[in-house]
Amino acid sequence: MKKRFISIIIVIIMAAAVIVPAQAAGTATGNIKVSNTYTCGQFKDVEISDWFSMYVQAGYEYGLLSGKTGDTFAPFDKLTVGEAVKIAVCLSSIYNTGKADFNEGSPWYKSYEAYALKKGMLDEPFKDYATYITREQFAQLIAGALPEEALNAINDVPNGAVPDVLLSDSFGPSVYELYEAGVLAGSDRLGTFRPYGLLSRAEAAAMVARAADAGFRKSLNLSAKLSGEQIYEKCASAVFYLERYDMDGALMGIGSGFFISRDGLALTNYHVIDGAAKAIIMMADGTIYDVKGVCGFDKERDLAILQIDGSGFDYLRLGDSDVLTVGDRVYSIGSPFGMLNSLSDGIVSNAGQDVNDAEFIPFSAPISQGSGGGPVLDTRGQVVGVTCLTASHGQTLNFAVPINVAESLSRTGCVPLITLNFSGEGRTIFYAGYYPVPDYGVYVGTAPYKLETDAAREVKTYFYKTSEITKSDDIAVEGYISLLAEKGFAWQSSYTNDAGYTVNVYKNDEFGISIHFGLDSVDGVECRFVALY
Repeated sequence: MKKRFISIIIVIIMAAAVIVPAQAAGTATGNIKVSNTYTCGQFKDVEISDWFSMYVQAGYEYGLLSGKTGDTFAPFDKLTVGEAVKIAVCLSSIYNTGKADFNEGSPWYKSYEAYALKKGMLDEPFKDYATYITREQFAQLIAGALPEEALNAINDVPNGAVPDVLLSDSFGPSVYELYEAGVLAGSDRLGTFRPYGLLSRAEAAAMVARAADAGFRKSLNLSAKLSGEQIYEKCASAVFYLERYDMDGALMGIGSGFFISRDGLALTNYHVIDGAAKAIIMMADGTIYDVKGVCGFDKERDLAILQIDGSGFDYLRLGDSDVLTVGDRVYSIGSPFGMLNSLSDGIVSNAGQDVNDAEFIPFSAPISQGSGGGPVLDTRGQVVGVTCLTASHGQTLNFAVPINVAESLSRTGCVPLITLNFSGEGRTIFYAGYYPVPDYGVYVGTAPYKLETDAAREVKTYFYKTSEITKSDDIAVEGYISLLAEKGFAWQSSYTNDAGYTVNVYKNDEFGISIHFGLDSVDGVECRFVALY
């Protein structure tokens, strides 16, 4: 009986704990006060032990949050734009007037949108209120909902201390204001914000409760300088390993590179992709992406901006290489000898050194073959250089291209590698060993999908995905046939292959070479092919 009595007391204490926070805090800002009663078990999907339970309770009691239904909060659902605007508007209205009386018409969010626009919380309406809000969008709404005096700084957060946000970002001032006020605390031990990630209703509850009640705000100790471990944790996911291939699909070399935008723009050395017909990248988790092409490059300075075929990548911030001084600590991440995402550190050994009439940054962080194209990072995790050279017998004497050089490189107008490296004005590239057969892949700007070799018949067949051939049939077919004629090839015959496609045969009597040109199906993929006899 005694044990049961103790258990009852414990249960009562635990039940009471969940209805205390908002009333006990006593630190609500402005005119915000408890207006609703929250009971234990109010939402069946919010447990007392959940990290967000006290925030859900506080937001509900202050009239800022409601459930998804009468008895569910749906803490792990993503917050919609409409819900986000409503929460921020209610926060602003209750702070200023003590109430949030809005008539919901059609569409339901219209009155909240009108308030947000009038108060300057929004510069313009959102295009879609049913889509999900990003973390940076919600941060700007919350920061705009309250006056400066309601967000007094309790933390010193220097620019760059939030690993993935700078003050110069369009949303940077709002994010840093909320970090300094303790409304934001980051999503990991580094204080990473993940600005473009979607926000859950539980995370929104935490943010709005901290904004409304200073008693919930978090004290932080974020430094603009990171340790080597923190640099790796922050930056490694944006660095990749690269392999380049020749026209026959043979591996030519390896290197490194890193993303500079979410939508697949990446930096590497020019020499890493020089002479390649095709290239792929591999992330640390083994995921492989194709290099779609090159946007801009500087051959002399050994830099190239690539477009990777994908999106949603982690990316690195570009720093200012002009502020580097001798003795500054730097870090390098690359794939020496194919060992993905290896970290090394050292110091800047000279503020700038001319090599072949171009300025480079000498540094002592060890690099090896395969490291070229990787980032050189400062202690804030910002890119200050791109590794490119190592001195023979120089031990730790290595060089990086100053990152400021990249500012002048184009980030648009992607050109396929095969076009960049093998085509030119008035220039025809021929299949190796089969002169004068024009290389079809170079002609249409598409890398080979597959190469089949029949040694017994001495036949090589190059296949190219028709889905990757962007040129019209007038160029991709008739144009190539005209080019064959210019090189002395005449039509000989035609036949229907097993896939039901017509194949044309052309021959150059002078060189004794025949080619078969047409369509075929390879692994279920429609391809145009050139068979060399």
